[in-house]
Amino acid sequence: MEDLYTMLEQADSDEDYREILERLRWSSGFSCPRCGHNRGYRIETRRLIECRQCKLQVSATSGTLLHGVRDLRAWVKAILSFMQTEGLSAVSVAKLFDRGYATAWFMMQKIRWTLESGFNTSEAAWRLSCSMLKTALFKSSVCDDPCAEDEKPSLDGSSSFIASHFVAYLLGTFCGVSRKYSQLYAVEYSFRTRKSTAEPLALLTLFLQNKKVTRSLMMSYIAPHAIRIYA
Repeated sequence: MEDLYTMLEQADSDEDYREILERLRWSSGFSCPRCGHNRGYRIETRRLIECRQCKLQVSATSGTLLHGVRDLRAWVKAILSFMQTEGLSAVSVAKLFDRGYATAWFMMQKIRWTLESGFNTSEAAWRLSCSMLKTALFKSSVCDDPCAEDEKPSLDGSSSFIASHFVAYLLGTFCGVSRKYSQLYAVEYSFRTRKSTAEPLALLTLFLQNKKVTRSLMMSYIAPHAIRIYA
């Protein structure tokens, strides 16, 4: 594992990152995602591995959130940027990786989506009502529908303290966010404030364990009534 960290520090091209992701996905040797067979051979001209049994051709990113990504370098760097305390707006990401705003926004939302799936829902969390975050929310800032019993917002002093810090983060980094995606930004905030417990390779592995997220699925996302800030 130590040599992978060295590779990550020295990586500079798509091929470098592709090799790192391949070794992370098949750390114990190749395993076909279709039939489970453990032998395959490389198709160097297409950067694929073909299963010797079912003939499925796969890459390190096939079927994952990074499926079809052409610029692996930009994606890996964007993912690892979540290890930093300071957040990046879509405008900043677009400039940093030479992308259009819409592409940068979608990239970062997919990363937040995957981080959310990586949190254990049984973990301790503060539940904040929309009204506690209204100064940092665009459009509607209040939930019209009542919360379910297990979604009741926290009403103690700690939740108010957390809410104020989260609002400051949203305003300072993004100048406010949409109510629709507020939970995803809360996941990012939670991850950044506890980044000392995460490791870069473990973070990258998470993105190889999740299925790809389509644009239509991402656009249909709606934050729950009580926004969860993970402890």
